[in-house]
Amino acid sequence: MRIEVVESVSKTIGSLALAYPYLRRLGVAEAIDGRTTTGKQREVSTGHVIEVLILNRLTLRPSPISKIDGWAKGQAIEEVYGVAAEALNDDRIGRALDELHPHLADVWAAIVLAGTQAYAVGLEQVHSDVTRLAFEGAYEEVPTEMDGRPLPRITYGYTGKQAPSRKQLTLPLSMAADGAIPLWYHVADGNAADARCYLAHLAALRERLHLDEPLVVGDSKLITRPNMRGFCRARARFIGPCTLTAADRRVLRHLWEGGAPLERMDAPPPGQAPTAGRYWALECAETLVDAERGTAYPLRRLFVQSLTDRAAVRHQRAKDLARARRDLWAITGRLGTPAYRQRARVERNVAAAVARVGRYLRAEVREADGRCSVHWRLDHARLREDAVFDGIYCLLTNCTAAERDTRAVFRAYKGESAIEGRFRAVKQPPIQVRPLWLHQPRRIESLVFVAMVALFLFALIEREARRVVQASGRFFTGLRPEARDKLPVTAARLFEVFAPLSLIKQRLRVDGTVTDVLTPATLSPIQAQILDRLGLIRPESYLHPAITPHPS
Repeated sequence: MRIEVVESVSKTIGSLALAYPYLRRLGVAEAIDGRTTTGKQREVSTGHVIEVLILNRLTLRPSPISKIDGWAKGQAIEEVYGVAAEALNDDRIGRALDELHPHLADVWAAIVLAGTQAYAVGLEQVHSDVTRLAFEGAYEEVPTEMDGRPLPRITYGYTGKQAPSRKQLTLPLSMAADGAIPLWYHVADGNAADARCYLAHLAALRERLHLDEPLVVGDSKLITRPNMRGFCRARARFIGPCTLTAADRRVLRHLWEGGAPLERMDAPPPGQAPTAGRYWALECAETLVDAERGTAYPLRRLFVQSLTDRAAVRHQRAKDLARARRDLWAITGRLGTPAYRQRARVERNVAAAVARVGRYLRAEVREADGRCSVHWRLDHARLREDAVFDGIYCLLTNCTAAERDTRAVFRAYKGESAIEGRFRAVKQPPIQVRPLWLHQPRRIESLVFVAMVALFLFALIEREARRVVQASGRFFTGLRPEARDKLPVTAARLFEVFAPLSLIKQRLRVDGTVTDVLTPATLSPIQAQILDRLGLIRPESYLHPAITPHPS
């Protein structure tokens, strides 16, 4: 027998080995092709195109739409989907995004329901927040509606931290507390108000995901009277923070004077060694009046003090006061020099010096005999007053004490930080949602959907891996270098482990017969361990026939 190697090519399997089994379990392509009218009739179905885009988002370096075909040539896409890389050109991808757009909400709901039911994700508690996606370029002359439905506008808007100096879209996201699994999202105008997303998401959770009375935990934008009334009317529960007002301070002083007991929020579980408490709280009752319906709803207000926050606030205040005094002494030392003879100039510099501490440090510029002088004094009474309330914030909820006691309300709120981790995953590799390569709003909206499905898989895989570790008590041996396997499993690390996985595609001539042979690389011990413990099929089971004969 004579064997001749005609051609040999190495292709990357990579993240596909981890994500593809989940795509099949959730039926992503099937959900899309079952709703698009023309996409499934094409040479490459719309469902397969979208799945390829999702897989691209889960690689270490996602590619722009215009370069997907080049990326696919080096990946095992053809060997898994039977789709030639040349068929994934930007025109076909653009049509797929257009075909998907009218069905975004239906397909998303189908995927979420399939995933949460298959993996028994708890949906009793939901966390909601808003982030923004920055854009560059001109978007003034793009369509603003399609089939009578408004399209999201890329426009200037506040970010909460910066002035409206950049163009953006708004992305509200609600996710399950169990595993930080995305449940609902929508794309809104760049200048959309954060507070408006909560009732819209509550309606979607009820209608699309059949969550009748969820507990929604949000940030301070949740705590508005319209939002709280809407939740109470719908018999849904909410928890959200708000800043301490002057009225709150009076209430809190009254509680202190009345001897209201403080309760520790971070007490260790029974059997664990005692630790110093960092969070303490007390609560009081109040009501929310609904004049339109002639009723009132009972609320609970928790006053929470973080000793860590208190120390940080006091440290920063001391630094700011010290800096302000140094700057004022420096200004005083320069008085009379050419640059500091004009009163207006001196006043501007003094105002800048005390800008951060003007509540406590009162400074004024006086002028006599043509010469300026600077005088300042520290308001010790106000300093003492504020120091009493350092590190204290409020939580408002309509949960009854029977449903959740004070500690349970606090623990639910502290889980809100998990959504920030998902936003980071959306904004940076591997998912990196920012679709700067598209111009049409409907295609941008569809590409955001692609990124959100990638995020759903990302979160689901991470949750499953952590569940397996917790259930068995055994870590993934070799997942991290330097014997750090006891650290929490992250999806990012799991995908990194599979990044080097490849296959060899050879075209052989055996006694005159030409045959294509696919040989996946041998799984490393950690790769095999992950697939086996997560119950995932191995790549050789879904690669196109490992041996394909050709006419001689």
